[in-house]
Amino acid sequence: MRRFFNVFILSTLAISLFSCSSSRKTSDKNRFVPFTRELKQRLERDNIDLRQVQFYIDQKVVMSRYVDNEKVQVTSGVVKFDNGQYVNEVVVPSFTPGVCEQVINDRLLISFEKGNNDLAFGLGTGYSSDNYVLYGNDWKNGTAVVSFDNNKFRARCATCQDLSMARLLVRKSEIDKMERKTRVVQGRTVEN
Repeated sequence: MRRFFNVFILSTLAISLFSCSSSRKTSDKNRFVPFTRELKQRLERDNIDLRQVQFYIDQKVVMSRYVDNEKVQVTSGVVKFDNGQYVNEVVVPSFTPGVCEQVINDRLLISFEKGNNDLAFGLGTGYSSDNYVLYGNDWKNGTAVVSFDNNKFRARCATCQDLSMARLLVRKSEIDKMERKTRVVQGRTVEN
């Protein structure tokens, strides 16, 4: 009977630990909100410099490019040997923090590491027209060519179907810090 009781206690403890860890991961993700056109306008109205806001990317993005055998020097990323060719691969994991290096109209250049390696984000189209998503050229099968580290990479989303689904996020606490408190005065009348 005592053995059964010990097994029961250990099982209950294990279940509670696993349930806490999964809810913690879920709650961590719930602390982020998409960076939208409305949020950008609100920050600009409040004279908040976007270069002071901590950004995150919500999807895992993998960028790769083929490198000539003579040009095997790679400054960032990993070099792989694929079918007789060298492949330079750079991975940006989901929820990686980044900083805004430059704002050009509605386009934000976000850097996830030091150096000349900004990725461009801007307003999407269709269902994501209010969200800031990763920009690219030469779109094919959910991938696009992006500029990174002074090179052209073919980028794909490793955790979603289409690279255009990779959005910029900010933490809710960052937004909460920027809330403006407004008070409406009632006015005064002349006292007789």
